[in-house]
Amino acid sequence: MDIDLEELAAIIELLDKTEFSQFRFEKGDLRIAVSRGDAPLPVDGTATTPSAAGTTTAPASVASPQAAPTAAAGTRAAAAAAPSGAGDELAADEFVVRSPMLGTFYGSPKPGEPPFVQEGQTVTADATLCIIEVMKLMNSVPAAEAGEIRRILVRDGDLVEYDQPLFVLGRAS
Repeated sequence: MDIDLEELAAIIELLDKTEFSQFRFEKGDLRIAVSRGDAPLPVDGTATTPSAAGTTTAPASVASPQAAPTAAAGTRAAAAAAPSGAGDELAADEFVVRSPMLGTFYGSPKPGEPPFVQEGQTVTADATLCIIEVMKLMNSVPAAEAGEIRRILVRDGDLVEYDQPLFVLGRAS
């Protein structure tokens, strides 16, 4: 996947309009990391340089595209890890599905339609749990592992950050 300068400038503008200090985007073999402030965001140990594209009021650093890790690794945490922002500790049989990107969370395919999943529902590994909208592109978030939806941590229309916990699932027995 390629990204042009106009799309990159739109990402930086989106970051400028929010209170987020970091933005990471990964899709296929494309990886973009943007940070606000003095210190650039390191990506795989490489230094980044400030972007001179456009008139961004907040200083931003842009990293060059890099190979991305597997999708499953980016969308769920290990069972032993505490879900940052999820509130409670995880049970031994639970795991967290995290947002693979910054964007707007939608729990249903279209407004007014039933949600993809509900608490207590059992899902397969390839089941779509939600959609994250980024720059008018709808990106589905899969469960990555079969299980039962224990908690839904965000609401429809919420702006979610990269790696933010979205769901707590119980592993299928």
